[in-house]
Amino acid sequence: MSEAKNLLDYRHYLFIFAHPDDEIYTCVFIAELIKQGKAVDILYVTSGDYNGAEIAIERENELSKSMQTIGVKKENVHFLRVPERQLMDLALKARDEVFAIAKQIKPDCIIGHDFEGGHNGHDLISFTLNTALFVFPAYHGWPENRKWNKFVSGRNADYEIELTDEQKQLQKTIVQTHKTQENFMNLLISNADYALFSSREVLRHISTHIDYTTPPENPLGYEYPGSKIRFEDFKKIIEAIG
Repeated sequence: MSEAKNLLDYRHYLFIFAHPDDEIYTCVFIAELIKQGKAVDILYVTSGDYNGAEIAIERENELSKSMQTIGVKKENVHFLRVPERQLMDLALKARDEVFAIAKQIKPDCIIGHDFEGGHNGHDLISFTLNTALFVFPAYHGWPENRKWNKFVSGRNADYEIELTDEQKQLQKTIVQTHKTQENFMNLLISNADYALFSSREVLRHISTHIDYTTPPENPLGYEYPGSKIRFEDFKKIIEAIG
């Protein structure tokens, strides 16, 4: 892996997210980069169509408002629109399309999801962009004991931004923009970690290769009782891709 410069010293940043709304974890940082005159592109692998095409349209509309609030120009927002329910089956296609966009944009800093076991879709996107320089935490742990805005045990932040009152308001506005995800956002807001989430953003530098064949923690957040999602299925997919 390449050695990291100061996170603010790059020229062109590419953020890669699994779903519309995943920018809530880095929206302040994105806004600050734009204020500094940095080039910023955002790529969404899915449009969040798990519950249907109409919801996907709504979610993209919400995202358009979110990007406008953050300051990202429309031409710098990219959609692959990989069907969310088929994301695992289309993992190779998703990876190739992520690479193609990155090759076209030519960023010198890629930022994306950490491999944390909270959402198998997040983990797959982390795998597809294993050339990322920096990653952010979303959540991990079982739903009733979910940990937000924290890296899994043994990982530490290399960059942290303490939010000002103005930045807290920006983050709050972005969260509220995603009205179709109100129930999900309420889980975040009602969680004990919300105070931490609403006070900072953190990223870590990827200095060594990530082993995606070994669970990042045990038990995994998506292997909660009653869930049909299993790490072994994820492992088979990434091993097949190579």
